Amino acid sequence: MFLAPAFLLGLLAVGVPLWLHRVTRANPRREPFASLMFLEASETQRTAKRALRFWPLLLARIALIAALAFAFAGPIATERIVPQQNSNARLHAIVIDSSYSMRYGDRWARALSAAQDVLRSIRGGDRVMLVRAAGRRIELVHEAVPASAAGSVRAALQNLQPSLERLDYGLVMSTAEQWLGSPRLPTVLHFISDLQQSAAPLRFADLGPPPDTAVAMHSVADEAPVNAYIAEAAFAGDDERVLQASIRYLARRAQERTVVLRIDGKELARQIVRLPATAPISPTPWADSEGGGVRMDSLVQPHSQNSAASRSSAVVARFANVELTPGLHRIQLTLEPRDALPHDDAYFAVIEHADPKALLVSAIRDADDSAYFEAALGSLASPRLKVERRTPQDVPGAAGLSAYSLAVIADASALSSAAAQRVLDYAAAGGGVLATLGEQRAGGELPLLEGWRIAEMRNKPTKIGEIATSHPALRDASDWSRERFFKQRAVRPGADDKVLIAYDSGAPLLIERKIGAGRMLVLTSPIERDWSDLAIHPAFVHFIADAGRYLTGADASPVSYTAGTLVRTGLTAAAGGQIFDPRGARVLTLAEARDAAQLVPHLTGFYEVRGVAAARWLAVNVDGRESDLTPLPANFVQRWQALRANRPAPIANAAPAPARARSVGPLLLWIAAALLLLELLLANHYLAIRRG
Repeated sequence: MFLAPAFLLGLLAVGVPLWLHRVTRANPRREPFASLMFLEASETQRTAKRALRFWPLLLARIALIAALAFAFAGPIATERIVPQQNSNARLHAIVIDSSYSMRYGDRWARALSAAQDVLRSIRGGDRVMLVRAAGRRIELVHEAVPASAAGSVRAALQNLQPSLERLDYGLVMSTAEQWLGSPRLPTVLHFISDLQQSAAPLRFADLGPPPDTAVAMHSVADEAPVNAYIAEAAFAGDDERVLQASIRYLARRAQERTVVLRIDGKELARQIVRLPATAPISPTPWADSEGGGVRMDSLVQPHSQNSAASRSSAVVARFANVELTPGLHRIQLTLEPRDALPHDDAYFAVIEHADPKALLVSAIRDADDSAYFEAALGSLASPRLKVERRTPQDVPGAAGLSAYSLAVIADASALSSAAAQRVLDYAAAGGGVLATLGEQRAGGELPLLEGWRIAEMRNKPTKIGEIATSHPALRDASDWSRERFFKQRAVRPGADDKVLIAYDSGAPLLIERKIGAGRMLVLTSPIERDWSDLAIHPAFVHFIADAGRYLTGADASPVSYTAGTLVRTGLTAAAGGQIFDPRGARVLTLAEARDAAQLVPHLTGFYEVRGVAAARWLAVNVDGRESDLTPLPANFVQRWQALRANRPAPIANAAPAPARARSVGPLLLWIAAALLLLELLLANHYLAIRRG
């Protein structure tokens, strides 16, 4: 490294002594001689010798010029100091909670101010890093840098914004060892948050810090937060004409709000609801903690030492005579006027009012299994399905299948590969399928059930061993234990498939497989009298009724997802499609649209999913737990901050070895002076005039 590297051009001067030593002529030696008068006159010719001469003198001159050039260029030598142990050095990890609740009031501004305070407090030997926490992502915004480079951390801090996602404090702490890195200095984890009660994990042990890490809490919670939000919407009981909206709130005093109902963008009704005052949240003073030096001024006072119940209350708004035509509908409920957290004042949901139409695919019209299915489907009152029969050769394409609420495949082995693919595309787009294996031979590959291993049929009577009675399609499954099965076959489904009913031998009878946004129920036993007596018992009709409601979504509440969670879109890599966000902008690029089976939405509202068959909607809301602003109890936070890891961490206590700059210019000048003296001595020796 040089202070003035331009002086290095002086090295070109080494060519001067080279040229001089090459052109220098020898000093002729004179010898006494007699008279030349009797010699004939002639022209004297002398050949100059151009070889380099006087090598010691030449080298001394070159070294002198080089020493002068390097001396004036100002060379700097770095001297590495032996690393010394710095027991006071710390890594300060600033973790900012950027979940939705941080949008309340001026919490975000206070969070940025608290982060700036931490940056101002770090010492010269410390290091600092910046982390943003929201949803299921812990984002490393700025890697660890020395305190002298904290300016870049300040710049990154100003670019952060709160999201619409939820944060689980257990996720922050359980993943801390990964994003902190190892080995590292002893760490102080500065957690800047509103310390929301609903963000606490189910297990307190998940809040334990990594080894050799102290947690410093920086609370930006308010003493008396006020917020109202729509927690959920559902139709009352089995009556789809009454829509109920549950409104939860924290209020200092009683207030009135208006709930507005819109369906498919059109306003249908308004209702005024009164929100009584809730129990006040008392601020609990907190002295500075021993290790963190942080003051907690706004923590809830629990009812008792072990109580951490939320102080929010709830009211219900009911809208009667809500008429829905068959098809998919967008439901939007809005609280007016909006409050400090406006995104949770609107609730979005999608409900599919079943089109009373089912497709029954059977190879033989008069077969027993198809007759049983048609009779059971036709007897349903809710949903009331009109059954339409087709042969496997007449299975319509994706556009035609989308007109049906349910597809029933009486014998899956009768479907060709093309017909099976149409059914799978229908299910992937959100359709429901009920199928049986039929008389499929062992060892054959079913296009509809790729990856299943089907064994030979065995003439062995058996009964039901296990039933997943909690499943919506098996609400009335008590009679299944009385059914008799005369034949059975062992089936090994896929790893992601779920067995709902199994024989006492362990072989599955009813299997559920999820396909994209849809689902399929498969009976491994045909509905025929020589296989079982299931079809002649009431259990079969009850099963078809429950399975029909489950697969068509007729008894489902309005469906919605939360921001930041993984959503299946129903699109496939083969068919592709496009997704538009609530603002109407494309979510996917052309390359991403090829594989858009999953989506992580970051906005609230309705996402439109356009596939090959038809368009559908996805409703996205803020997680209601983020809207509950009840803070953590003081004793809970005290226990959290008192947690210590039970094992040491690999610590890098040694401070980085600093580099100390030292100029070697003066030394080179002394060397140049010595070379000049040497040059004079050598020149006097080689270039002295010899007389004789």
